[in-house]
Parts: sequence; C-alpha cells; structure tokens
Amino acid sequence: MRRMIIVGVVLAVVVSALTIAVTTTGRPKPACGCSIEPNVRDPAHDAAVRFEALVRRGDVSSAWEMLTDGARSRYVDVAGFQTIFDRLGKALREADPNPGGDRAATGWLAVDDRLHYNTPSEVVVVRYSTGPTRLVWPLLILVPLGHVGDERIDPELPTLRLTALSDGDGLRVELPDGDLRSTSFVVIDSAGQDTLPSREHVTEDVDRLTWSAPLRGPVVAIAIEKSGTALRVGAAAAIVG
Repeated sequence: MRRMIIVGVVLAVVVSALTIAVTTTGRPKPACGCSIEPNVRDPAHDAAVRFEALVRRGDVSSAWEMLTDGARSRYVDVAGFQTIFDRLGKALREADPNPGGDRAATGWLAVDDRLHYNTPSEVVVVRYSTGPTRLVWPLLILVPLGHVGDERIDPELPTLRLTALSDGDGLRVELPDGDLRSTSFVVIDSAGQDTLPSREHVTEDVDRLTWSAPLRGPVVAIAIEKSGTALRVGAAAAIVG
C-alpha cells in the first residue's frame, strides 16, 4: 500500500511538471530574466515613412495632422508649418540616389528611444543617405503604446553642435556646446549600416569612438543628447581609417 502511495505521488509530480512545461511552451523568454520591453522603434520607423510620403506628395494638410501638440503650438497653423515642410521636401529630393552615379543607400533609421508606459514613448529617427554618407533629416516621433497608427511627429529637433575627426581606426568626437555624459552615439557607414561604438574619454568635451571590428571609409556620426526633458540631435561626417 505504501509503495502504491509513493508511486502515485511520483506520477502526480511528473504529470504536474509536464503540465507546466506544456503551458509555458511558446511564451517569450526574457533574455535578462526581466520583462520584455515593447518595440517602439518599428512603429516610429513606419510613421516616418508615412510622413515622408505626405511630404513628397506635397500634402501639407495631412502632414500637419501627424504633428505633435508641441510642434503645432510652435508653428501655430498650417501656413506657419509650410516653410519647414518645404525645407524637408527639398532635403528628401536632394538625398535621392543619382540615376547616373553610384547607387546610394537611403532610409529612415531609429537611433534612440525613451520608453514610457503612461505617456507616449520618444523615438529619434533619422533619414540618412550614403554617397556621400550624411544625415538628411532627424525626426522625433511620439509612440503611444498599444495605439499603432497614432504616432505623432516633431520635424524640427533642436540642433546639437558636433565635430568628428578621424583618429587612426577610431573617431574623435567633440561637443562644443553639449554634455558628453548625457549623449549617446550611433555611427552609420557607407553601406547604410549602423553601429554602436565603444567610447574612450579624452577630455571634458571630447570622446574617442572605436569598434571591435574597425570601420573604414566615410561615415556619419549621430549624437543624441538627452538632458532632462530636452532632446538635441547633431551629426558630423568623417572618414575613418
């Protein structure tokens, strides 16, 4: 009788373990043991693509509807928005690949984000072009979690002054009017690939960016300064190596 009870307990434990295994199969497993963060960069990228389409069509009224409340307050009305709208359209057309020249890579790239749960998350998305590699235009996109398609855009981010110079197999970057401690960097190479560099502190305003696999050729360094509630974006082209 005792042996039957023990066997029954063992079988119950096995069945329970199998049940747990079945019910947990297919659940996403956090790599760090913490909760998985929502993806805000893909919706921001898609919003930038939609916004670009409106700009290329010259549909300023529809583009106005996609603006953040802050941007609308700054421009007051559609007429006040027209100037920056036209500048963006010109920048996009000038970044188009030259049919008679080398094939250039262009596109929108999310380079930074600040995730919020109770308010819209902030994502910095930049339009880049290669041949030569350069920044075309940055956007700040507000992404409300769980409301895909309701993203809002600020097309005129405050500018951060940035200089970048080749330094052997690295890049020396300086922020004359910025704070390196509050700034992150992304570097885009001539193929349109983005990399997150390692950083070596040089002086108060200067860092040296390096990579485990050294880059070669023309690049553009993107700096995103997050100080308090403000965001500033700077860019500088350089040749590495």
